[in-house]
Amino acid sequence: GILRAVAKFLDATARAGFKRAIEAIEGQSSTPVVIALRRRSASYHWANAAVGTAAAIAVLAFMLFSEHYVFDLTWILVEPFFAGLLAGLAVEWLPGVKRALSPRRVRREHVTRAARARFVEDGVHGTRGRSGLLVYISGLERQVALVPDLGLHHALPERAIADAEAALEAALRGSGADGARVAAALEALAPVFARALPHHAGDTNELPDALDEQESA
Repeated sequence: GILRAVAKFLDATARAGFKRAIEAIEGQSSTPVVIALRRRSASYHWANAAVGTAAAIAVLAFMLFSEHYVFDLTWILVEPFFAGLLAGLAVEWLPGVKRALSPRRVRREHVTRAARARFVEDGVHGTRGRSGLLVYISGLERQVALVPDLGLHHALPERAIADAEAALEAALRGSGADGARVAAALEALAPVFARALPHHAGDTNELPDALDEQESA
């Protein structure tokens, strides 16, 4: 189920990997990092409604046009409704269905919006050098959004953020829910931030290193 998938993604190995990734980036650059993980960034309830409606129509069509069964009018009224309700509820436990029915562009908009809100709520914008970085990972969408503060944004090459997001999403979309693989991909990006904002002896860690794991949507 969903909870088992989340627990598997954030097992002890993954947690240790994310800790190493934060230490690598902050140790090589002047970039304090916050990692936020979300089960999903939006509810996508329209997918529940679409599947439920399709199931209700299918059951109704079967009951009306079946050549082998005759149904009482009361059941023709009631059964499609309950079939649609159950199918719609089942989608809540099938994130792959919601993902398949949601265009990538729509999922990206939700992830980007949620990441930008998290950037402010987690205070990533509050560092003295405006060099903070939010790494926002959203499970259902299998997407990652990196939100750099202004100082870091101006120091990075033009496509650095897009390329980094692509590398992390490739790790996220691999077989199985493997947070350690995503953590390793994030740690491998440390030199990118080191080249943009090299570490200085006087740098202090201005943001918490603990993973932000609050539930969402």
